[in-house]
Amino acid sequence: MIETGGGPGGATSPRAGFTSVDGTRYSGTTGGRREVELPGGGRVVAAGDRLRYKVYPELDAGLSYSATYVAVEVVFADGTRLEGARDQYGKAADAAGQGAEKILYADQWNDVQVDLTAAAGKTIAQVVLVVDAPEAGHEFAGWIDDVEIGPAPAEPDGSDLVAYVDTRRGTNASHDFSRGNTLPITAWPNGFNFLTPVTNASTHRWPYEYHRANNADNRPELQGLTFSHQPSPWMGDRDQLTIMPVAAAEPLGDPAERAAAFSHDDETARPDLYAVDLASGVRAELTPTDHGAIFRFTFPDDAPGRHLIFDTIDENGAFEYDGNALTGWVENGSETGRTRMYCYGEFSTAPTAFGEAHGGRANARAATFDVPEVTLRIATSFIGVDQARHNLELELQGRSFEEIQAAANAVWNERLQVIRPEGATPPQLRTVYGNLYRLNLYPNSHFENAGTPDAPEYRYASPVLPTNGTPTARETNAVVKTGKMYVNSGFWDTYRTAWPAYAFFYPALTAELVDGFVQQYRDGGWIARWSSPGYADCMTGTSSDVSFADAYLKGVALPDPLATYDAGLRNATVAPEATEVGRKGVETGFFAGYVSTDTEESVSWSLEAYLNDFALAEMATRLADDCPERRDQLLEEAEYLRRRSLNYVLLFDNDINFFQGRRPDGTFAKAPADFDPEEWGGDFTETDGWNFAFHVAHDPRGLANLYGGPRGLEAKLDAFFATPELAVKKGTYSIVIHEMVEAQAVRMGQFGFSNQPAHHIAWMYNYAGAPAKTQAIVREVLDRLYVGEQIGQGYPGDEDNGEMSAWYLFAALGLYPLRVGAPEYAIGSPLFPRVLVSPLGGRPLTISASGAEHPYVQELQVDGKQVPVASITHADLTAADQLHFTLGAEPSDWATLELPPALTSDDAVATPLVDLIPIDPNNPLFDDTSTTETTIERAVWSLPAPGTPTLYTLTSGSGEAPSTWQLEASTDGSTWTVLDERTNETFRWSRQTRPFTIKAPGEYQHYRLTTPTPTTLAQLELLH
Repeated sequence: MIETGGGPGGATSPRAGFTSVDGTRYSGTTGGRREVELPGGGRVVAAGDRLRYKVYPELDAGLSYSATYVAVEVVFADGTRLEGARDQYGKAADAAGQGAEKILYADQWNDVQVDLTAAAGKTIAQVVLVVDAPEAGHEFAGWIDDVEIGPAPAEPDGSDLVAYVDTRRGTNASHDFSRGNTLPITAWPNGFNFLTPVTNASTHRWPYEYHRANNADNRPELQGLTFSHQPSPWMGDRDQLTIMPVAAAEPLGDPAERAAAFSHDDETARPDLYAVDLASGVRAELTPTDHGAIFRFTFPDDAPGRHLIFDTIDENGAFEYDGNALTGWVENGSETGRTRMYCYGEFSTAPTAFGEAHGGRANARAATFDVPEVTLRIATSFIGVDQARHNLELELQGRSFEEIQAAANAVWNERLQVIRPEGATPPQLRTVYGNLYRLNLYPNSHFENAGTPDAPEYRYASPVLPTNGTPTARETNAVVKTGKMYVNSGFWDTYRTAWPAYAFFYPALTAELVDGFVQQYRDGGWIARWSSPGYADCMTGTSSDVSFADAYLKGVALPDPLATYDAGLRNATVAPEATEVGRKGVETGFFAGYVSTDTEESVSWSLEAYLNDFALAEMATRLADDCPERRDQLLEEAEYLRRRSLNYVLLFDNDINFFQGRRPDGTFAKAPADFDPEEWGGDFTETDGWNFAFHVAHDPRGLANLYGGPRGLEAKLDAFFATPELAVKKGTYSIVIHEMVEAQAVRMGQFGFSNQPAHHIAWMYNYAGAPAKTQAIVREVLDRLYVGEQIGQGYPGDEDNGEMSAWYLFAALGLYPLRVGAPEYAIGSPLFPRVLVSPLGGRPLTISASGAEHPYVQELQVDGKQVPVASITHADLTAADQLHFTLGAEPSDWATLELPPALTSDDAVATPLVDLIPIDPNNPLFDDTSTTETTIERAVWSLPAPGTPTLYTLTSGSGEAPSTWQLEASTDGSTWTVLDERTNETFRWSRQTRPFTIKAPGEYQHYRLTTPTPTTLAQLELLH
């Protein structure tokens, strides 16, 4: 039976955030189809009507997901029901179908919509709740709420692509379970500022909560409209400046007291406009420019007072009004590279009073007005108040609210029009354009125009250089430099899809974005691993290396490709002195070939390094043709880095058939009996051994060889997708982290798609000769996991700086940048019958598919020529006019006979470089660590047996680096042959490892290195 009952109501129930407070709980034990009548009925269905409800199936202890086999159905007066009904995502809308399609998330609210147009003219006699699980004997429970029957709102007509974007997508999330963990950001693309409503004006983490922390009437409350710079709630916001309209007798400064309730139905949340009607009677509107915004506040005629409160999240800020303009500064939140932000604002009407707010923080200020409508033009600067005023003059002065919104709308439409799908459903259109919006929010400009529109002079307050002195109320203490800098990108997340998407859709813009991060290298010597905005000691890998190399290899016209490469080269060859920059564990890792378990998350650090080394090698090879003055050195570095990228084989433990960490002594971290691939953490970042079993995206063929060949890789992938994630093996984490729960919620085995390390895995089937499995899995992800966009969900996990969005965009086109750093794409199957891709500055491309309702590729033609392999080069793709897929309901043998390209081209396990010199802990040259050093004029050593090195490396120390030397070899220790001779060489940095080619290798046992003057070396290797 089904038992139902009224919900407890209030903001503490799981349905908090929806308008109804009389939710119905359903529970019972499965055993055949069960149904119970709900309130409702009597309505005559009209064309365009829909049934809509919210459902929260609880996850049962046995993981049967029986509560997801649930639906609300309508029974018509003639006794019939809506046969063959589908929900908004095209899934069967009956209870059995909803469960079988796995479209409902357990322990999450789900939005279900069913078009009733086919029943127009019929009378609804009953509304019933149905549970129809396939297996008997399972307990189930859940909630039903907000059952609605009525006309569906009109959909956008496509003339304004911005209309498809709801910026609240991804905000119905938390640190416990992410459905995006985004903010409802209104901003300029890649803008200097974000603007967001906040329901908590005292935090820099989750300031806008769509679904919880509501008031006693279960309604969210606005505490302000805020200038934000948040790259991620996990990294934290900074320099928040909040403006709140208050319609009360007193200018209430306390965020909780001034808060005004609102309904999400009364919000307009778009990239170019945020507007809300508050319960206080105030209407608040804003629209952005790059460095500022215009606000419009309309107060009710009978308001006891009309005030604007200027506030920040703590006491670190100040605001003044001199009779003409508002000025001030804020300095709060995340401290990584944060410097003071200044503001300059002008009111449409002078305030009748300006002073301290009533309650709240001591630095909060209130402007009081005697007119019902107030417009505020305000701009910000990281340089100073005068620059903020100049930014206002450039972007806001003399322009109306409507003109400013029109400009924002136009620039957003330009960014969104790069993809125009035909035959897409409304949810698909919302998802495509919502994802393009998220992609284009990041990274952010950090520069300002100190000149004029016609003669710009760009300057920025550097977030990567030490500050100088103390900031004042009008000027920063940051070092102000000329040029453009970009910030806010977590490269560990974004290298996989976001940066390839920039290069594909926006190549000219990408050139500027890349150089804006290279500016960090020019300033501070490094590019941030996680720019927020400065050097954050967060996440593994220096993935700007692969991101920027990939762009260069795809033809992006970088302003300074050599500096871009050098920034990556420093990451790849220098052990940093600070933990915030460079790669960890490389003091020994460069020489052992892997980062040992002495470094936390060592396998992740190692495998990410191999990916980055591969990309840098490819970039160096191409640069050798473009930079003849460094050709020889680049080719030597390319060979060294390419061979080093094969070191992944060193971490593969054949006894367990998984990658695992190695201790400093070279032994594996765990015995086979102790290794559990389902255990999280330890040597793996934010996941387990299963999700790192395929982390060799640059050499999938080489990975397959470790598993015994393509069939072995297929079997490994099959096991991966068949082994359930139970979210209980927390490993080295003290708690079950949100990524574990989200991975379980995906319900696709160990496939933790909610987090980035898994994002390439489905595409690896292409290298197993089983591309149909890639096609099926990717289509399931597209169909199931990007749902809930109309209730603030839309993502299966953190939407990090556009990466989760870019994955969808690529996959929906039937493409994926699997081997980032190689100018090519893996082939999947497109989602739409036809889509026009129009990269800004590039050639338009049409991707069409017959049978697009099916996932399986039967044939692919590029401009009429058949493609037999599941891969296409970037050059071929961007030169093509049309890709045409023939799709079918069953797998075919397409692309099963020829594997795509990889670093390894045969069946042999890769052979990385080996140092022929044994480790000698007592000799600083041969102790395999760059933390020790020695000064030499001549070093002489012998191998245990004759060897034939092809490369050697020298690692500079803290003293004078070598510039001229001879490397000699001998078979008998008395007669010496010159193997290599160098002059005028340069080591750019201390503790840099440089490779050198031996052009005529020979077999020798004795070696010596001679320098004309004393030089300091930290390490020497002979590599074969």
